[in-house]
Amino acid sequence: MDEEYDVIVLGTGLKECILSGLLSVDGLKVLHMDRNDYYGGESSSLNLTQLWKRFRGSDTPQENLGAIREYNVDMIPKFIMANGTLVQTLIHTDVTKYLNFKAVDGSFVYKKGKIYKVPATDVEALKSPLMGLFEKRRARKFFIYVQDYDEKDPKSHEGLDLSKVTAREIISKYGLEDDTIDFIGHALALHNDDDYLDQPAIDFVKRIKLYAESLARFQGGSPYIYPLYGLGELPQAFARLSAVYGGTYMLNKPECKVEFDSSGKAVGVTSAGETAKCKKVVCDPSYLSDKVKKVGKVTRAVCIMSHPIPDTNDAHSVQIILPQKQLGRKSDMYLFCCSYAHNVAPKGKYIAFVSAEAETDNPEEELKPGIELLGPVDEIFYHSYDTYVPTNKQEEDNCFISGTYDATTHFESTVADVLEMYTKITGKKALHLALAHHLQAAALLVVVEVVVVVNFIIVINRSHRESRSSPRPRSTASQSPSFHTERSSPRPSNHSSPPKTERSNPRTASYTPSPQTARHDNHSSGSSSKDHGFFSRRPSSSSDDDHDFFPRRRRSSSDDEGMSSGFIETIKDAIKSYRTSKEDDPVAAAEVANSSGSIACVTQAKAFQDCLDEYETDISKCQTLMDMWCKCKKSSKPTT
Repeated sequence: MDEEYDVIVLGTGLKECILSGLLSVDGLKVLHMDRNDYYGGESSSLNLTQLWKRFRGSDTPQENLGAIREYNVDMIPKFIMANGTLVQTLIHTDVTKYLNFKAVDGSFVYKKGKIYKVPATDVEALKSPLMGLFEKRRARKFFIYVQDYDEKDPKSHEGLDLSKVTAREIISKYGLEDDTIDFIGHALALHNDDDYLDQPAIDFVKRIKLYAESLARFQGGSPYIYPLYGLGELPQAFARLSAVYGGTYMLNKPECKVEFDSSGKAVGVTSAGETAKCKKVVCDPSYLSDKVKKVGKVTRAVCIMSHPIPDTNDAHSVQIILPQKQLGRKSDMYLFCCSYAHNVAPKGKYIAFVSAEAETDNPEEELKPGIELLGPVDEIFYHSYDTYVPTNKQEEDNCFISGTYDATTHFESTVADVLEMYTKITGKKALHLALAHHLQAAALLVVVEVVVVVNFIIVINRSHRESRSSPRPRSTASQSPSFHTERSSPRPSNHSSPPKTERSNPRTASYTPSPQTARHDNHSSGSSSKDHGFFSRRPSSSSDDDHDFFPRRRRSSSDDEGMSSGFIETIKDAIKSYRTSKEDDPVAAAEVANSSGSIACVTQAKAFQDCLDEYETDISKCQTLMDMWCKCKKSSKPTT
């Protein structure tokens, strides 16, 4: 331990592990320590024995709750936005090889004592009682403005400077009702309170665009995905990333004390009589309590149930947002539910969380409106924790302290804190700079999207042929294939790395595992395969146009119908080869096209690559060019 490091990270919470991974990838020498003997810190996942010991002081849970080791109960329950910053981070660092993901069934919002599905298709939007018919027309005009808005294109601004105009002013332009504003601001933009209304509208618009992009990403019932076996997998995955790139891990290190020199700068960390020197220290608030201040408190109820939440169409995983006005509170309340479908509980069991920023000292009474929506519960645990923010000046003491996790049920604020810290530590703009110079992640996304489309078409065509030859009742089970397989990665033998958590169930369940290929397991969504996206870009018909808030071009099956899986594998190999190159090749697109067996499509491939160069990771801008390339490949004969 008596060595010198660039950075010493204290605590193995999700924020600290992401930073450790990113810094190790950057080539910094990182030492990661934790006073606990397990990974995850406050963002860990507990089995039933650990849960009982933490909240009941006993390690003997009731037998009727099922197998103890099949529980993975998150202490910081949050879903992941499918097109959000965390997914970009996972793809950029290639951490997806350590994780399996699955789409969340639905997102709901509370209104006047009842819960309603946030529409995910035009059919759901048409039937939704959240708005009246005329209000839906007004809302659609607002959504079209949001979708078309482009910071770089003044024509899309319609004379409004969103850096100066407030959200309240832009909403009033479209004459939306108070209930609609409540729905958009809290269920779509995911604001925690109404303070956003008097702030510049640019963040409000970007949040809605993110929701729309995430919803369209996998075309499920919600914009969220969630890892199998719980969120405790995320810190371990980033810890493995750090170990692969030379990071050193030390658990169960008591009394980690940060050492300072005479000028007040951090110079090392001492534990058990040993001191490791460093240039910078990264930690959670518990390690430097004299450099943080309390700003609030989060209260949470953890509930074990034997049924899904009522009125959610028997969804196995849902989010329910209770806006502040509906409860007479100063901030929103959140319900988070997952189940055995995500391998976090035994068969037939559900785990629900009710979270809010504490406004009283009575969590049972404060969380009652959310708990009443759950129905009967088998067991319930209450806990609260204080929230802190750093007060130190990082440039003066070289200490970088993360903020405490908030009550929201998504990771956007968490990752924003991480990337801000990364920028302060390294002087780089986190992923934005890296992705601008390295198109590997973008290329990988394109390949996976093509793989998903082609395999989906293969399944649909096979089902269509079988139904024509021998008609049979339509199954309600999801038939979407799984494309991702776990890969192993060499790990330096001289560095410790997080162990795989022992599982009672093997990870061979037919769940789509990675963010690139996550699918919607249709437990609850009543929409058929004919429904087009609620957040889409082209109306499918005049009758649907009034309710299709985000029209988009639908992919035609004829675009890709003739493509074979062999061709897809060839493209994947070509892109993989391209990703390993150390510098951008101006004719990379032509090489990819040639490697796939056709010279005739070089022009389309080059145009598609130029589009990726311009728009970086925004693949939607290049959809038409990708379709043209695929169509060319389908009709061209391979070169021998």
